[in-house]
Amino acid sequence: MKKIFLFGYYGFQNTGDEAILEALIEQIRTALPNAKLSALSYSAQDTWEKYNIDAVSRNDFKEVIKAIRASDVVISGGGSILQDVTSSRSLLYYSAIILLAKKLGKKVMFYGNGFGPINRYFNKKLVKYIINQVDTITVRDYQSKEYMQSLGIKKDIIVTADIAFGLEAVPSEEIEKIFQWESMDITKKWVGISIREWKNEKNYKEVIAKTADYLINRNYDIVFIPMQFPSDIDISKEIASMMNNTPKIITTKYNPRQIIGIISKMNLLIGMRLHSLIFAAIAEIPMVGLEYDAKIKNFLKLANQKSGGVVEKLDIIHLWTSIDSVLEHGDQHVENLREIKKNLYKKTEINIEIFTRFVQEGEKR
Repeated sequence: MKKIFLFGYYGFQNTGDEAILEALIEQIRTALPNAKLSALSYSAQDTWEKYNIDAVSRNDFKEVIKAIRASDVVISGGGSILQDVTSSRSLLYYSAIILLAKKLGKKVMFYGNGFGPINRYFNKKLVKYIINQVDTITVRDYQSKEYMQSLGIKKDIIVTADIAFGLEAVPSEEIEKIFQWESMDITKKWVGISIREWKNEKNYKEVIAKTADYLINRNYDIVFIPMQFPSDIDISKEIASMMNNTPKIITTKYNPRQIIGIISKMNLLIGMRLHSLIFAAIAEIPMVGLEYDAKIKNFLKLANQKSGGVVEKLDIIHLWTSIDSVLEHGDQHVENLREIKKNLYKKTEINIEIFTRFVQEGEKR
C-alpha cells in the first residue's frame, strides 16, 4: 500500500484550493484505490472530516516531518504556491517541505501546479535549486512551464490542466434547493460576481458597484459569490454598500461542486478569483475576468474568454463594453467553452496517467 502525502494551500476556506484537493483525492483514489493519503492543512480537523484522510496541521512542523518520513511519495497538489507576490513566507515554507522530502529520500511530484511569479533574487535561486530536484513536474499552463524554464529549471515539464477540471456540478435538484434556500428565483437572469480584496485598491470597487447597478438596470439580478471565507463576503458587502440597488450576497459556505452548480445558472460570471472563472468554464458559462494576477490573464487566453481589464487600472467603459459583447454573443462563448472544457478535462487525465506510472513504476520524467 502506497503512502502519499499531499501539500498545498489547504484548509484556509478557499473554495478554489478545496476544489483542487477534492479533485486530487478523487483522482488518486480512482488510480490507486488502496493508497493511504494524508494532507497538509491549516485546519487538519476540517480536512479529515471533509475528505476522510489523515491530515497534519501545517503549524506543527514536527508532525509534518513525521508525515513526510512515513510517506512513499510527496505530491505538491495544484495551485500557485511557489510565488512571492504577496510575501516570501509561503514560498519558503513550501520550499522547505520539498527540500525535506528530498533529503529524506522521498519521490516528489508537482501535480498540475501553477508557478510564479517570483521577484526576489534569493527566492529565484532557491526555487531553481529545489525544483531541479523534483522527480516529476506537470503544470496547468504553458506560462508556468516557460517561467520555470526561464529560471533555469532543467527538468522535463509537462503541461496539463488545473486539477479542478475533474469536478462537475451537483445534480440539478440540489441546485434548485440551493436557490430556494437562498430565496433566489432560478428563472431570472443572473450575473454572478466573484471579487477579492487587493492591495488596498479602491477604484475597482467603485467600478464594480457601478457595473452591478448597470446590469440591474438592464434587468439582470446580481449575486456576489464568495470563494474565500470570510474575506470575500466582507468586500462583497462593501461594494454592495456603494450601489444604488440591492444585490444578493451568498453568505452560506458551499462546497466546490455546489458553487459550480450555482454558477451554472448564471448568464454571465464576472470573476477576479481564478477558480470562479474555472468553475464558470466547467459549467460552460460565459465570463469576464478581472486581472489582478498573471494567472487570470493566462486562463482567459486559454479559455478564449474576455478580460474586463487589469484591476489596478480598471476602466468602466472597457469593462461595460466587454460585458455587453459577451452577453450579446453568449451562445458563441458557450460553444467555445464546450470544446475547451473537453480538451482541458482530457489534460487532467494526463496528470493521472503520469502520476500512476510515477508511483507504480518509479519513472522519473
